[in-house]
Amino acid sequence: MNRDEYLSALAAVLDRYTDAAAGKLSAIVDALPAAATELCIDVFPDQDGEGTFDVWVRLEGPDYFAINKPIDAHRHLFGIVYTEDGVEPDVPRWGHDAPFGVEDAVVDAAAAWLTVLWTRVGEGRSPVPWRVEGEDGLGTVTPLLFPAATD
Repeated sequence: MNRDEYLSALAAVLDRYTDAAAGKLSAIVDALPAAATELCIDVFPDQDGEGTFDVWVRLEGPDYFAINKPIDAHRHLFGIVYTEDGVEPDVPRWGHDAPFGVEDAVVDAAAAWLTVLWTRVGEGRSPVPWRVEGEDGLGTVTPLLFPAATD
C-alpha cells in the first residue's frame, strides 16, 4: 500500500464517524464559554508509527481549566481502542517498515476529515476560529486555520 492508498483507506474509516464527530463539535460550539478565544483540534498519532491515533478538542483562552470544563463530555472526537481482536475501528496499520511517514499521513487524513467537519459544523457558525494541528508538528498540511464566523 502506498501513501495515497493509505490515505484513501483511512478516509473511508473516518467517514463512518463523521456524523458522531459533527454532533460532538456542534455541542462544543453550543457550549463555548464567552472567554474562549480559539477552538483547537489536536491529532495525536501513536509514537510507534503503527497508524493508530486520537483526535481531541481543547479551547484556548484565560483559565484553561474553566473554559474547557463545559466541553469535557464532547472533547474526544475520534480514537482507536486496542482489543483482543486487534483495533477498533479497524484502521490500516503499519510496522516499522512503512514506505512513508505514517504519523504525517495520519495527521493529513485527519486534517482532511476535520476540514469537512468545519464546513458542516463551524463555517458561518463558530464565534471563535478553529486550529487543526498534529502533535509535535506532525503532518504536511497542518496547522490549518479556519476563521470565526462574522456577523
